[in-house]
Amino acid sequence: MNWEKGTKIAKLLLTIAAVYLGMQYLFPMVLPFLFAILFVRLLYPFAVKLENRYKMTKTVSRAIVYVLFLLILAAVAAGLLYLCYRLGSSCMKNMDSILCDAKSIFHTCCMRLEHMTGTSVENIQKILDTDVTKLTGNAMQYSKNAGCLAMGFFAKMFVSFIATFLMLNDYERLAAGVKKTTAGKYATQMSTHMKQAFGAYFKAQLFIIFLITTICIIGLFLLRIPCAFGIGFAIGLCDALPFLGTGTVFVPWALVAILLSEYRIAAGCFVIYLICSFIRQILEPRLVGKRLGVPPLFVLVSIYIGICVYGGKGVLLGPLSAFILYEVCYCSLREQ
Repeated sequence: MNWEKGTKIAKLLLTIAAVYLGMQYLFPMVLPFLFAILFVRLLYPFAVKLENRYKMTKTVSRAIVYVLFLLILAAVAAGLLYLCYRLGSSCMKNMDSILCDAKSIFHTCCMRLEHMTGTSVENIQKILDTDVTKLTGNAMQYSKNAGCLAMGFFAKMFVSFIATFLMLNDYERLAAGVKKTTAGKYATQMSTHMKQAFGAYFKAQLFIIFLITTICIIGLFLLRIPCAFGIGFAIGLCDALPFLGTGTVFVPWALVAILLSEYRIAAGCFVIYLICSFIRQILEPRLVGKRLGVPPLFVLVSIYIGICVYGGKGVLLGPLSAFILYEVCYCSLREQ
């Protein structure tokens, strides 16, 4: 009996280690092909409809679907680039005014800090200049890292698009080959469950992001902040990233507003931040747990452990790891 318990515990520990190592090292390598599989699953039904309705050959129908898919992605990318260009050009046109306002705010903040702490403005400016220099150096390093990440991202997406085209043209043979093997059947069953589970997970996340973005826009509008829609939309998108969140914007904004004696703005920023944080902390476990059919506490624990283990990406990898562990343990128990 003890031997059986020890064997089960050893298997569980090995499974946990395998899932962790797979998520940490194997998952980034196979991610382009996972995206390709996702794209193929989306495009294949449309290709089959074209073949059946218009009597097209397999090669022609899938080429048409693939080209349309690339055109849609190109249109979305062009729209985002155009939006960035318009925002950048608007900032460049008003750069003199922005710099003047920034210097005025900086000087006012220094004066307020002198009044509050008794430290002279010159010393405060020296300290802030030193911090700004350090921040600028770090920003240069971060920009280099961001450039490397962007290049890696585009390389992976290029591999995904090529793999999508190859898989789409040979979909039937690949699907038949996967179903013949035991590992393929197991993977197909798990992927079906994961598609249902993470479809519900992403729907819940999109609803939370939409709700928080709406609150940010309404709150900034009530505070009479210029460009409330654009700023609120950007802050709402930041909330989707666990290593950023609304606090990285509203907390510094509120502190600067206090130094500028704009207490209404400061109070409004703190209130909006608290509401957004409360909504995410309350709704995320409940909505995700309800859609996945698991207790909210389980979802909260998996997200928290995922962030502790994987970092910011643990918001996705944590629940994914927990789901894989559940599937493996459930299937092993069912086989017994």
